[in-house]
Amino acid sequence: MVEGLASYYGSKFHGRKTASGEVFDKTVFSAASNRFPLGSHVAVLRPSNGLCVVVRINDRMHRRHRARVIDISKSAADYLEMLQAGVVKVKVALLDDSLRARGHLACADAFASPARENAATVGTGGDVGYNSSGMINLGPSPGISPP
Repeated sequence: MVEGLASYYGSKFHGRKTASGEVFDKTVFSAASNRFPLGSHVAVLRPSNGLCVVVRINDRMHRRHRARVIDISKSAADYLEMLQAGVVKVKVALLDDSLRARGHLACADAFASPARENAATVGTGGDVGYNSSGMINLGPSPGISPP
């Protein structure tokens, strides 16, 4: 897992070719990063509001943006409620095939600590999962200390 800053990109780059060769679409949940392999999927968590999204890395960032961990598409940024802020603190976790297979539950699983995974069934009503607003529930459960 990597912690750092995230920004987003959209209209200016919409329709341009990405480093992967595909055309960038600001409405697709994708991202640019120099820290993860092209084609990989990552979970991006905004700790300040608990929102998390899974994006596919399809582009690279300009070297002048070395301070940022990831730049996500405008639609992913809108989901994380970061359009107004522009740059926010995030946690980013690379998803392996088993986590990707979990679909929308991959975010909760990606940021669950090993102790919490052993204490409850992750993403299925245990101590880590999504609430009705799509936010990750990382609150304490009886007998389990918060991460």
